[in-house]
Amino acid sequence: MVTCSYKPIISYIVDKPRINYLLQKYIDGSVSDSEKQELLDLYKSTNLDDAVYSDDRESVSERILLRLNKEIEQEKRKNTFFKPWIIGSAAAVILVVFGIYIINRQVVDPKIIAKQPAEKEVIVPGTNVAVLTLGNGKKIALTGTTTGKLAVQGGTIITRNAAGQISYKVIADSKDNEITFNTITTPMGGQFRVTLPDGSNVWLNAASSLKYPSRFEGSERHVELHGEAYFEIFKNKNSPFTVTAENTNIKVLGTHFNVMAYKDEPAVATTLLEGSVSLSSKSTHVMLAPGQQAVAYFNSENIILHEVNVEDAVAWKNGYFSFRKQNIRAAMNKIARWYNVDVEYSGNVNDKFLGGTVSRSENITELLNYVELTGIAKFKIEGRRIKVICK
Repeated sequence: MVTCSYKPIISYIVDKPRINYLLQKYIDGSVSDSEKQELLDLYKSTNLDDAVYSDDRESVSERILLRLNKEIEQEKRKNTFFKPWIIGSAAAVILVVFGIYIINRQVVDPKIIAKQPAEKEVIVPGTNVAVLTLGNGKKIALTGTTTGKLAVQGGTIITRNAAGQISYKVIADSKDNEITFNTITTPMGGQFRVTLPDGSNVWLNAASSLKYPSRFEGSERHVELHGEAYFEIFKNKNSPFTVTAENTNIKVLGTHFNVMAYKDEPAVATTLLEGSVSLSSKSTHVMLAPGQQAVAYFNSENIILHEVNVEDAVAWKNGYFSFRKQNIRAAMNKIARWYNVDVEYSGNVNDKFLGGTVSRSENITELLNYVELTGIAKFKIEGRRIKVICK
């Protein structure tokens, strides 16, 4: 095997598979200390001045720093006790990824670059955007920075705060006691957070909707979900909180859980982080414990329980994709919803599985470059369509 003692340009060509192999081990968390050092040594052996950039070096450096900060913030969220070595680890993987990015760029004459037409519109990540549909049919676009009172209905004031979150407040002694139903809908490329009338918080993922009353009364607090949402439920032992999500009914008192119920997925997956949850689907009934995920397939009456890493289920809410043990179709479904794109497949797709995590704030070209490092597929972007080419 060729070692790192070769000149930089030669090591670009010869050691690229080794870099990709080590990087994937780093992403999977299986890299040893000696392999991590080898990865850094391979990066250090490259000569950045041998690459020609279509953009200036300063802007490239700024993007690296921004990505590093994002990686560190993700680690802070995932680790209660944030340790200094995380900074070094995040920096290492970012530098190596950047090194591979440079390796894969074509060395082009600057004059040729200047003659090229302007770049096509970049497909950007999703953002906080939704539509609130009131009981009377009125639609309120939840975009931009508008804050304050949005509407008054059924003895309830609907407001939006500076963080973009909407909330409900019951008006004392209101003469209007009619309960109406609201629906919050996020588009492809959107997400949103709402505080329900009982104080419960719900985060909606892209291409999702949540229907709920303007205020909760009686022995049950019921909502209807299509798509995906993370729930933090205000505890009320006298009024259980229930969710209908496609073929699954969920009942809780006070707990934290995630429900993924997209119609283009094979099943409804409910993951419990805290508390307890009762689930029923057709003729099946199960109790879910923290750290478990219940999967109710659309073509089956059974509910299957799994022990899972709950961080994977709520990764979207915390700002990143988790592709741990996911096939490429499931991963691309996540990407398509967040970036509002269509996906087309060719080749043998069914046996292709991924691993690792990627920030949801990356532009789609960089994200797909990361996935390509696994070697399981190549990608071609045509407008708002991504072609996935598998061997």
